[in-house]
Amino acid sequence: MKKARTPRASSDTLGRRGFLTFCASGLVLPHLGYAQSSKPDAEGGIGGTGIVGLVTELNALSVGGSQFRFDANTVYSDASGVLSKDSLALGDSVTIEAAGPAEARVARRVHITHPLVGRIADLSKDGRRFSVNGVEVRLQTKGARYPTGTRVAVSGLWQGTRVIATRLSPARDTRDLISGDVSREIRASYVGPTRVTGQNIGRVADGSFVSALGRFDPGAGRFVATSFENARFTGAAGPLKRLLIEGYLEPSDAAPGFRVSGLGHSFARNLDLSAFANKKALFSGSYTGRFDARRGVVLPEQFEQQRRFLRTLTL
Repeated sequence: MKKARTPRASSDTLGRRGFLTFCASGLVLPHLGYAQSSKPDAEGGIGGTGIVGLVTELNALSVGGSQFRFDANTVYSDASGVLSKDSLALGDSVTIEAAGPAEARVARRVHITHPLVGRIADLSKDGRRFSVNGVEVRLQTKGARYPTGTRVAVSGLWQGTRVIATRLSPARDTRDLISGDVSREIRASYVGPTRVTGQNIGRVADGSFVSALGRFDPGAGRFVATSFENARFTGAAGPLKRLLIEGYLEPSDAAPGFRVSGLGHSFARNLDLSAFANKKALFSGSYTGRFDARRGVVLPEQFEQQRRFLRTLTL
């Protein structure tokens, strides 16, 4: 059994003065402390933009402070299949592929990327802490609560080996799901603290994103995958040239020394991300196989505070 890693400290460990400074300034860092590349950033409309984050507005769909338009070709989905636009809700964790300039991005694909789908176990008295598929979940919002044994779909962000949940909804599939980045220990594959076996999961590269469907065995403490996907983006908006990514930054053994927990994408090796260590943050920049994040901002820890903050921010 893999020993669970201690979750890293989040942005609520900042002193009050420091936190207010971040919010007031937006902490928009054009170069993140490293030399500019001679190659200019790709602008919207040349290739697609990939967005990973939480839905903070619905009337004009907003994720990561950016708004998106829709047309008849926009596809909505989760791991169980096609959805309707009306299925989206505040707090959903989504992957969006969009085309067009920043001021008029059209969403080609909106995929609800649940970190977990499975049964609630180990429920705390206040209903805010529990586990799903062997993963600790901390519910951040005041949404629906469910009793032990209920099958739920969890939206939120990975923070180390746990998930900070921003929405729970009834599971619409009989299969369990776990989505995040893969780690390896002695020929065993893990997503978060949970060992994942079956369906040649061992072929997925260490550090890559995977979304596995199957069954969690609580007795053995492992997830048996019957199928999996390891591509977060499908090319719905063409080759991606830009990324807008929200998540918890955690230390990594690979350069530049940090990664976004649960994401499965690598930053450019020469970035200086030390200002964002162990914090919830939002990054934007060009993508050429690695994420050349040119701007970043520390986000408020609480979801409702984040919603208010992002209304004032443009990345």
